[in-house]
Amino acid sequence: MTLAYPIATSADTALTSPVGEARTRYEAAKRAGTSVTLETEWLKPSQADLDSVIGLITVWMNSGAAQKYEGTDGRPVFALNYWKMKEAPQTDKKRAMQGEGPKSDDHADDLYFRKGRTKKIKGIDPDQMDLFD
Repeated sequence: MTLAYPIATSADTALTSPVGEARTRYEAAKRAGTSVTLETEWLKPSQADLDSVIGLITVWMNSGAAQKYEGTDGRPVFALNYWKMKEAPQTDKKRAMQGEGPKSDDHADDLYFRKGRTKKIKGIDPDQMDLFD
C-alpha cells in the first residue's frame, strides 16, 4: 500500500473532486501546477451527513490519508491529510497569455556559469597522471 494524499484546495474538495493524488510534495506541486503544503483538517460531520462522508472518506482511509477517531460525545471524527494548493492551478494556456512559457525542469543557476566564476590553473604539471598506475 502506497501512502498517497489527495490534492485539493480544501478538505471538502479533497473528498468530492480532488485534482489528483501524490506521494511527495514535489509530485503534488507538479500535478497541481502550483505550490502545495500538507494539511490536516478535522471533519466533524453532522448525523445527517455522516453516511455520505463515510462513503467518500472510506477510499482515503484505505489508502492511509484519512483516519477515524471518536469525539468526546461518541460521534466519529475524521482527520483528512491532503496536499493543499496555494492558489488555483494555471494551465499552459493561461501562462502563455501572461507571457510565460511552459515551465521547464531546468534548475541551472545563471550565476554559476558567469565568466570568471572558476579560476583557470596555469602551468599544469604534465606528469600529474603519473600518480595513477
